[in-house]
Parts: sequence; C-alpha cells; structure tokens
Amino acid sequence: MRRLKFSWSDYFTGNQGPTLSSGEYTSRQSYSGGIVYVLDCLFNKFTSGSDGGALYCSTSVTHLLIESSSFFSCKTSSQSGGAIYYLNTNGGQSVLYGVCGYDCCSGTSSYQFAYICVGNTASNKNYANYSSISRCVNTNSGCYYTFSLHNGIICCPSVNISTNRCDCYSAIYFKSLIDSSSVTCSFSYSSF
Repeated sequence: MRRLKFSWSDYFTGNQGPTLSSGEYTSRQSYSGGIVYVLDCLFNKFTSGSDGGALYCSTSVTHLLIESSSFFSCKTSSQSGGAIYYLNTNGGQSVLYGVCGYDCCSGTSSYQFAYICVGNTASNKNYANYSSISRCVNTNSGCYYTFSLHNGIICCPSVNISTNRCDCYSAIYFKSLIDSSSVTCSFSYSSF
C-alpha cells in the first residue's frame, strides 16, 4: 500500500504536529520562530505587500516542511517570493514535498514563486520533492527566477518547473553547498 502522506520524522528528528493543516488560507501566514510544518493546505488568490506573499518564515524559524499543499494565484507586491519566503542561514532547513504552485509572482523583480535560503553545511536540507510549479508569469523589466534554493544540500527528485516566464535570467536558481568530496545538488526525473 502506498503511503500518501509523510510525517515530520521522515525528514527531521523529534515529533512535531502540523502548524497549519487541512485548510484554505486567503491571507498571508507569518512565522517568527521555532519550526513550521504545513500539511494539506490551500493558499488561494491573494496579494500581500511583503516578502512571502502566502507564507513568510523569519530567520528564527529553524525547520520548514511544506507537504501536500497548494499555492494558487499568490502574489506579493514586494520583491521576493510570491508564495514562499524563508531565510535562515544560521542552520535553517527546508523540505517541500508534494507542493503545487500555480500563477504566483512577485510584483517587482525577483523570486516569483519561492525564495528559500538555509544554512550552508552538509547537514542542512534544502529539498523540493515531487512538486510542480507552473504559470508563474511576470513580464516586468528585470524580473528573474521563478524558483530559488540557496545553500545546504539541494535534492530535487521528480520536480516539474514549466510554463513560467520571467523577463530575464532563468526560471530556476539553485546555489548549493560547495564541497568537492561529496554530491551537494541532485536532480532526478525532473523537467524544466
């Protein structure tokens, strides 16, 4: 039997129940500390004036897991992350599993769907698994990158990033940990 949902402990140590679960959200959710686990949520049709149009996690959030959740028509009039913004370079970790992004963008220039930046060591996860991001379109001059993962070990199996448009630069920007003795960025069965 195929298990449809994973749990916190499949990616991180310790027990953690969902921070947000099984609901529709029509306003920006903001977290300023601890751990954030988003499970089976729909972020639907709204615009925020801040980074992370749908979900913002500050530098004090240590772990972020978004699982089996969708972001539809989420926008920010700010610079980064129409759907998701997470920045913690002091040990943060992030996993997206079964995430669907559609028609999300930033109002100014960068990181249309998501900007995720974690700690830059081999123990910091920065994963996007079994996820799809499409129709994130912004034709503003100087707009760039639909999806951006910075630092840590980047692993992206079965990811589809297609039918997106930026005025310049590429649809994806991944900058993994640099370590000549190990694999720090992996894509398999993915399409761009």
